[in-house]
Amino acid sequence: MKKRSANRSIDPPDLPRTPLEALDISSFAADSYELAAIQGAVLSDASASRLQFDTCVLTRIELDRSTLPNLRMVDVRVEKSSAANGTWASPSLRRVEIIGSRLTGLTINEGELSDVVFRECKADFMQIASSRIRDVRFENCVLAEAEFRECTLERVAFSGCDMRNVNLAQARLIEIDLRGSGIAGLMLDAAQLGSLTVDPSQAMVILQMLGAKVG
Repeated sequence: MKKRSANRSIDPPDLPRTPLEALDISSFAADSYELAAIQGAVLSDASASRLQFDTCVLTRIELDRSTLPNLRMVDVRVEKSSAANGTWASPSLRRVEIIGSRLTGLTINEGELSDVVFRECKADFMQIASSRIRDVRFENCVLAEAEFRECTLERVAFSGCDMRNVNLAQARLIEIDLRGSGIAGLMLDAAQLGSLTVDPSQAMVILQMLGAKVG
């Protein structure tokens, strides 16, 4: 277990300073949205293949139970939105911020996430499988019972998160920073310890989880 992390800074979305075009949508009539601000759209149970957002701001969007295979997001900010119990197969997210959003039970399979920040999100029971997650930060998120199955996590930080019973045991870990997060019940393998940066209290918890007697 390392004392320091070499995480590089994460590139934020490259959004213009001028206002984006405001769009009012009730369905995904187009396959691609660019330079757009979409607010208040109710798209629960939506299904769309190869949907793309490029340089967009999405606010108060409802995507609960959405099925969005091959979703693409580049330079996107998502705020105060919901994608609970959605299924996103093979998504690609690059330079994306997801802020204050509800992601409970969201399933992501075979995804590519790079330069992504999840901030103050409720993402309990989120299921991510067979995905590459690189240069990503989870800040003040609820991740209880989340699972990262057969994923590669590289330079990923969990800061101030609720990580109760999170399953990392089947993931490949490279430079993972857990400092400041609650990790009771965190599932790990002993071979993963060298990839972790933890604080002293977390080190004690992890040792006890792995069966060490501390005292």
